[in-house]
Amino acid sequence: MLLVFILGIIILSIFYKLNVFKNKYWKTFLRYVIYSLIIASLLEGTLFNFRHYESLIFKNEKELINYNVFGITCDNICHVTDKENAYIEIFNIDEKIYNLYLDIQSKDNLYLKYSLDFTDEANQLYAEGGSRYYINNINESHFIRMHTSGKSEVLRINILEDNNNFTINEIKINKEVPMFINNLRLILTFIFSLFIFIINPKSILYELKFDFKKGKTITIVIISILSLVLCSNTLLCSKSYNNNKTSQYSQYKNLAKALSKGNFYLDLKVSDKLKDLENPYDISYRDNYLESTKDYYWDYAYYNQKYYSYFGIVPCLLTYLPFRLITHSELPNYIAMSIALVFLLISVYKFMKTLIKKYFPKTSFVWYQLLSLFLLVTSGLFVFSAEPTFYNLPIIFGLSFSYLGLSFWLKSTNSKKLNSKYLAIGSLCMALVAGCRPQLLVGSFLGIPIFWDYVFKKRELFSQNSIKETLCLCLPFFFVATFIMYYNYARFGSVFDFGANYNLTTNDMTRRGFHFDRVFLGLYYFLFAPSRISLLFPFIMSDEVVTSYVGVTIFENMYGGFLFINLIALLGLCFFKFKKVINNKLLFNMCLTLVISAILVILADTQMAGILPRYLADFGWLLSLSTIIVILSLVNSKNLKLDYKKLIITFIVLSLVYNFLTIFLNKESFNNSLINLIYYKMYYLFMFWL
Repeated sequence: MLLVFILGIIILSIFYKLNVFKNKYWKTFLRYVIYSLIIASLLEGTLFNFRHYESLIFKNEKELINYNVFGITCDNICHVTDKENAYIEIFNIDEKIYNLYLDIQSKDNLYLKYSLDFTDEANQLYAEGGSRYYINNINESHFIRMHTSGKSEVLRINILEDNNNFTINEIKINKEVPMFINNLRLILTFIFSLFIFIINPKSILYELKFDFKKGKTITIVIISILSLVLCSNTLLCSKSYNNNKTSQYSQYKNLAKALSKGNFYLDLKVSDKLKDLENPYDISYRDNYLESTKDYYWDYAYYNQKYYSYFGIVPCLLTYLPFRLITHSELPNYIAMSIALVFLLISVYKFMKTLIKKYFPKTSFVWYQLLSLFLLVTSGLFVFSAEPTFYNLPIIFGLSFSYLGLSFWLKSTNSKKLNSKYLAIGSLCMALVAGCRPQLLVGSFLGIPIFWDYVFKKRELFSQNSIKETLCLCLPFFFVATFIMYYNYARFGSVFDFGANYNLTTNDMTRRGFHFDRVFLGLYYFLFAPSRISLLFPFIMSDEVVTSYVGVTIFENMYGGFLFINLIALLGLCFFKFKKVINNKLLFNMCLTLVISAILVILADTQMAGILPRYLADFGWLLSLSTIIVILSLVNSKNLKLDYKKLIITFIVLSLVYNFLTIFLNKESFNNSLINLIYYKMYYLFMFWL
């Protein structure tokens, strides 16, 4: 691949010198491609392989053949018999160890976890080293750089895996490290370098104003590439993530089956023991009485001795049910997730196009692409693709309908008179959000600033002369609300009861109530909590929610508050500081509505559901939209200095990178060898200094 890159540099340089591209923008882009190829090639051949050049001066390469094994039985194949005390002890080394080369192939797993202890001139007894993973198919993992003080006599390799067969083929010290040309790293370095060149505020590409007709092909190509990458990642993660999962992950499949039979309740058998419980929502008593979770279905809604799904019905109606009716089989979750992610991609780009075209027509095409990507990422795109479960489907569909609904609402105001067709389509999309994720209905509050003048000044809504427009705005909400209310009443006897309180989960949600003390806990962890940062890939770690709250609340490990992960979103939260820059009253009121809505959703999620990472998407998009309005206002103002543009772009890139790394946070849930192999390839792609 490195040779291909070098050949590409030569060919493209010839094209550039011959002025094959007359257009100055294409010529600039070609120059950026050449520069990016050069940077990627140089970095791969130098910095990323500096361990190779360093090892050229290592002295006294030596094969270690004098060793004993403890807690391990070895014939042709070694097997751990005592996990707490299993190690290979190598003696009579009598050399300074610069690096260690291991060839100890695991027979059962992709990798073998171990740690190193050693003696040297500063440590007569063992000095402890860190743990490592030996990965069979990744040669970089076979070399370990060591930093001993003078000569070493004894080295101990502690095997930290039990029930794992392996072979000891070769152990050497001070071996020359070969050049490891990582093709994936080459490609990613090239893409990242090209991306930085393009978004550099000094780039003449910013002269390309937003023109969707001319940039339509580029946008379609970008959406197609992102769709392919996300769907591939969803497929890969699905085969790992959904292995050995409980029946809770089949809720939409079971709902589709019930709906195909004309039922709202699920065709799941209720155990007699569960029927006998006075309060089936008390988890301690329930699990103690039933003895096993096999006697009930975890996280399903249970009401009047029947099981229901409390998740929004719309995603099921759009994916699982049609698939079942046509094929008479169950739709795999990863296909539904792939459909939803592509839907989200299209809806975000559609919304950004409408917003910029209406209020910021002089915006550069580069800013359109960059901010669209920012909105996608902060809407949870990477997190969702790495966790392809049905739990995320209602959120993704709800966000997608919200973006589409807002887009059509904005589009309905483009002409002198409200466009009834776009009003109706927008309202239908916004109404369908209720059948996906009710919390996201706060997006409909944006209708207040959007249509304020049409109601109170122009009198084109809710007046005698605007019956048609008023009906187009309201009827979709009425019809969708009528169906959902009927759906709720038929299941739980109340038109406003979605059934979330009846789920068999970690606490009795029928008595959860509202407690003011939870408020600050939610605001802190959802917005401001810092992430745990490390020097090991993926460089960020999830952290436990720590609280002294005496009562029942629900939480999972968080990887940081939204504002910590996306520092640029502070612009959206503090939008009022930019009132003079946001010289459009409607846009300023939209920012106000967005921030208030985000806080309301945080409070609702904290009180009703708990503190979970995926809930960041419930409100994050609102803060991101406010941030985007502020950024677009700033970059379209004449007084914004170049240094401030650089700062904005830098923080956007940091946000994109941080969110990308969250894909790799759930390694512990991976039990698929291919996923693990990809993970460790990425690990050594970044951790080239090991």
